[in-house]
Amino acid sequence: MTRGFLHADTFDPALEALEFPSILTIVSLEARSEPGRLAVLRRRPGSDLAECEIAQSQLAEMVRHVSGDGLLPLSGLSPVAELFDRETVPELDESWRVLRACQAAQVVRETFLRDERYPRLHALAEAIDDLSPVIDAVGRFFTRDGKLREDASPELRALRSKIIAKRAAIQKTLAGLMASHPDAIQDDIITIRGDRYCIPVRADRRSDVQGILHERSGSGASFFVEPLSIVEPNNELADLLIHEREEIARIMRMIGQKIFDAAGSIRRAVDTAGELDAIQACAVVFSTLDASRPEFSTSGELRLIEARHPLLDERLASLRESAFGERPGGAAIVPTSFTLGGGRSALLVSGPNAGGKTVALKTAGLAVAMAMSGLPVPAAEGTVVPIVDRLLVLIGDDQDVMEHRSTFSAYLLRLKSIMKGATKRSLALIDELGSGTDPEEGAALSAAVIEHFLETGCPLVVTTHIGALKSFALSDPRVENAAMEFDVDSGLPTFRLIPGVPGRSRAIETAERIGLPATIIASAREKLGGRYGDMDRLIKELQQRTDEMLASRDDLRVKNEAIDVQLSELQQKLEETKRERAKLAETYRDEIETLKREIRAKLADELKSLRSLDAKAREKLRPEGLSAHLTRALEERSGALPASDRVLAIGDKVKHRTLGVDGEVREISGSKITIRVGSKKMQVAASDLNLVEGVRRDTAGSGRPRSRDDNSSTEVEAEAELNLVGFHVEDAIEETDRFIDKALLSGRKAVRLIHGFGTGTLRRALRDHLRQHPGVRAQRPGGEREGGDGATIATLDV
Repeated sequence: MTRGFLHADTFDPALEALEFPSILTIVSLEARSEPGRLAVLRRRPGSDLAECEIAQSQLAEMVRHVSGDGLLPLSGLSPVAELFDRETVPELDESWRVLRACQAAQVVRETFLRDERYPRLHALAEAIDDLSPVIDAVGRFFTRDGKLREDASPELRALRSKIIAKRAAIQKTLAGLMASHPDAIQDDIITIRGDRYCIPVRADRRSDVQGILHERSGSGASFFVEPLSIVEPNNELADLLIHEREEIARIMRMIGQKIFDAAGSIRRAVDTAGELDAIQACAVVFSTLDASRPEFSTSGELRLIEARHPLLDERLASLRESAFGERPGGAAIVPTSFTLGGGRSALLVSGPNAGGKTVALKTAGLAVAMAMSGLPVPAAEGTVVPIVDRLLVLIGDDQDVMEHRSTFSAYLLRLKSIMKGATKRSLALIDELGSGTDPEEGAALSAAVIEHFLETGCPLVVTTHIGALKSFALSDPRVENAAMEFDVDSGLPTFRLIPGVPGRSRAIETAERIGLPATIIASAREKLGGRYGDMDRLIKELQQRTDEMLASRDDLRVKNEAIDVQLSELQQKLEETKRERAKLAETYRDEIETLKREIRAKLADELKSLRSLDAKAREKLRPEGLSAHLTRALEERSGALPASDRVLAIGDKVKHRTLGVDGEVREISGSKITIRVGSKKMQVAASDLNLVEGVRRDTAGSGRPRSRDDNSSTEVEAEAELNLVGFHVEDAIEETDRFIDKALLSGRKAVRLIHGFGTGTLRRALRDHLRQHPGVRAQRPGGEREGGDGATIATLDV
């Protein structure tokens, strides 16, 4: 997929100057397929914020996928465009390659379409059509190792059976012939010359075997002869082989047609799978670099935090060796940190030769280009890069002897082009501004150039050795100086950027390190005098303060990470406590339900015995009182559970645990409960409610709250029917159990349960429950005058 504002097949000179193509080459080595490698090499910066955010989101999701689920199986993915462009019947090995590519793309498609954890990758995978019909249609012709199946067609199977039989017959005839002429046979082997079976006959016994001469051996000691007795069988075999080739050609055309019929889908699938492979390659490099996802700015802000030049990062040394044959170095790269924005539009970097100025410049440009291209950015969390319409880069000279241009003239021509293209949405990176001419004039010209970029509003990073420019930066609040650090004690650059102070070029120290004569170095220092002593002390003091600040920041980060770990552990413990509490509550409810069933079964068994007693004895025993007592005891045990652990019902009386107010349940929506408090309604969490002890809604249908101490339930005068219309399933089953208990105690032989028609959920649940109820002997739908299928008649076991 071509992305960005640059041409897909060429590089903008700015990206060339930043060595961006080399970055892509390194990343492409982590691709698992050729389409993936090519997709990496086609990457370019996006053109707007949305495109760049999508690219980085895709990368972030792929990093999580690779970390959690491993790499995608993409070894079979290969380019197919050339095959389709050729428009000729593909060879069998080419069709096999297309089939393998389709299978790899299909695996990628299914991987992300079934996983909602990666929405960006899911959306990308949706561009891959379902190739299973093509895979099934073409795959049936091939074996697992890519050979044409013997049974690819009935005709091919028949032909190959005949070929095997004909070969066996010919070999048997030749074996007998050789056995009958042992003195004439050079070697006891059967050979094939030109698809025809022959035997090796000694040159001096040639006349012993009549037949057609095909070849003579290299030594001349034997002839390869096709005996006359197998000429016709060889002809028949040749005819079978011709038919086999024709049948294979027909099958190849059929396979090719199936492939070409789906050419559009296959192209898109391979291209999209290649893009996903490219994202995976970026994810692998992301992990190698311990990179972070940058934030994007539309205001031109550039904030680099511990950014590293990827071509110098030691963690990519092995990839650089593979890509360019570069031998890994032992030194670790020094990260770069600075900020542009918030009133500071330009950064003026100065410091020693070979001290890292150009590397810092390129690091900034690469961070922007890589972030906008969806590549991993080797920088710490908090890095911010601007969305730019173009990168304006001037690094290195461009002397053109043929055009009679000096280095400085060529430099100015390139500078002119950059200044012409600068906008508020650009980022300009200029190396060695003002060099190559008289220092005084170069300083004046450079200051004017910087002012032009400032007035244009184009963010700018400049490196220079001109001292007057450093003073210019001090006089303009929009420009900030930055120095490349130099270790005075060791006489070596440290390659660390220190914002806020100008740096020294350190020409004498560089010359000494290179090895110029000591007399020249001493003379130069004498001429220079102590002019830079105060600046060196200032830089060293600032360096110490910076080190202290960085140490404090690192300490704070470690503490924050420790706090995050503790919070995570506490959250896990809280979740575990919630799960254990829910598990205990579920176990408690199960035990109560089991106890209820046991009591009901016991009562049902005892009822038959009770009914054999006379009225006086039954009144004395009062089994219905026992039932009421047991039911009340069970409800009191259930009441020990918080409301969130019980099944609440509309009409229940509850108390808010925090507010301390009483209310009545009016609506139930999952874990959210609407209660009425006086004339007001309020929505609260079920976990904040307790059922009011001793009060629950009247479940017999009157709507009147019923006290658990109301002895009216001891009057064994059960109703013959129970209206459950509008009840939730759990509430209906609970009320049905109570109703049947009373009916059993009162001696009713049958009851009618009215549940209505509705969706049928309540009807099915009730009838399933009644089948398992110990007090119910049988059940049936209501008759025409009993409510039809909107009611259930239960025959009780009395």
